[in-house]
Amino acid sequence: MIPQFVTLSEIDAATRACKKCGQRLGEQRKHVRTKRPLEVTLSKGDLPSIQGDIINISQGGALLKLRDWTRFTVGEEVRLKIYPPHSSSSKTPAQAVWLFGLIKRVEAKERKLAVAFLEENDR
Repeated sequence: MIPQFVTLSEIDAATRACKKCGQRLGEQRKHVRTKRPLEVTLSKGDLPSIQGDIINISQGGALLKLRDWTRFTVGEEVRLKIYPPHSSSSKTPAQAVWLFGLIKRVEAKERKLAVAFLEENDR
């Protein structure tokens, strides 16, 4: 999960709930995913940025639903700008987070992309 957007108490609560329930422990996902109301901007190459929403996110990647569509292919590198949730209680707004990702799955009909986050040394 992106620590700038998720509090430690939320991570602990999600981990406790998952361990208590046990239903998802058998899944092969490397990182626990959570649904977050986050907006994202995706860019590739010289094309204009595309806006979208995060369906779910984990430490290792995210599932995105894009508002517009451009052709994407598995294995393509993209740049993501993830915006924090809007919170009126925060006096200082959090900065957006820039990440690089690798497209792992494309669902063109639904305008969805599964993106794995890349570390700086993976690039």
